Amino acid sequence: MMFFYRLFFAPSLILMLPLVALFNAKVSEGLRLRRKRRTYPEFQQRPIWIHASSGEFEYAKSVVRELKNTYPSLPIVVTYFSPTYAKNAENFPGVDFALPLPLDLPGPVSFFLKRIQPRLLLLSRTDFWPEVLTQTRKQNIPIHVFSYTQKSPERMSLLARWATRWRLNMVDHIHCVSEEDKANIEALKSKTPTDVLGDTRYDQVRFRLDQPKDLPHLLKPSPDIPCLVAGSTWPEDETVLLAAVKPLLASGRLQLILVPHETDAKHLDAIKIQLAAQQMDFVLFSARESWQPDQVLLVDEVGCLAELYSWGDMAFVGGSFKKTVHSVMEPLGAGLKTFVGPLHLNNREAIEFQSVRCAGHKAVTAIHDSDSWRAEIEKHTLPDLQVFKLDLKKEFATRMGAAKNLVTSIGRTTIGL
Repeated sequence: MMFFYRLFFAPSLILMLPLVALFNAKVSEGLRLRRKRRTYPEFQQRPIWIHASSGEFEYAKSVVRELKNTYPSLPIVVTYFSPTYAKNAENFPGVDFALPLPLDLPGPVSFFLKRIQPRLLLLSRTDFWPEVLTQTRKQNIPIHVFSYTQKSPERMSLLARWATRWRLNMVDHIHCVSEEDKANIEALKSKTPTDVLGDTRYDQVRFRLDQPKDLPHLLKPSPDIPCLVAGSTWPEDETVLLAAVKPLLASGRLQLILVPHETDAKHLDAIKIQLAAQQMDFVLFSARESWQPDQVLLVDEVGCLAELYSWGDMAFVGGSFKKTVHSVMEPLGAGLKTFVGPLHLNNREAIEFQSVRCAGHKAVTAIHDSDSWRAEIEKHTLPDLQVFKLDLKKEFATRMGAAKNLVTSIGRTTIGL
């Protein structure tokens, strides 16, 4: 299979990239970063290499932190495929060197391995590149995948099952999230040793919530009225949201913090138009002014959503009326009763936590329209939500510890110290 991959698939893919880059800024930036001349550090010890394609770096952060706590002198190199997370990886504490993954061709991969000389490759969830894996294994560098999830083979085509089994057999060990994932891997007849260590993203979310940025105290919601934080919203979400909460805000039964996914002028202006059409008043977060329960706090800044979830009692996670829901982990980690729209099947936790009950209520509830959503909100009182929050935080805590489990598992034998 590698013969055909090297002869046909990889060259065809690579040759297409310059053409795609003409129309796609992200691809263009990725090629620029790979052409960039860089000075490779001379490490005193062979580093651990972590690859996280893009958003998968969120799963790697707690692993970097745990590795540095356990092996403080051991260098850590991080590669990424998408340039979206380039600065994030480069500036993250504990990462000694970060760069884009080389293009999956024999020459670039060989050069990279010769310069880095890693002792271990940790793959964060996805992004199995055949040339990278083949050459890494040829150099007797162990390859472990962590926080891996696997859907049932029954839901996959014959070709997809074959391709998945092929790529899993190219690594040395799989650390998956759940027993269900392990059973699905075994059903694929993968030969790779597999164990269940949990999901490292839980550790990162808890760490992020425990290290909050300072926000203006003046903007905190009233503690006497339930507050709904709507995070990462799109226009499709906002249309349903505002219609649902309007009477609740007007009657002083709810407060709303609205955090759009995009905070450019075009999106903010569209929200303001919707608010005016609903005859709803608002205060901009950047104005640093106090706001009343019947006003919407419209957040026009980025980077503070986790802290805002900590201010709330309930949450709505956007994207779920547009195409795919964004991550629900932060509101769940903050203990919030969480609502999602109908388009949430892409998110594992959005599905899983619908069967988790806290204080007699589902941790996550899927809603489909404004009226049913309003009815769901009205079921919750403030004392009820406070008990709910404590219960959900306890449930969330039971799922933490995967990063420590991983570092313990790879241990001295695999790391070689």
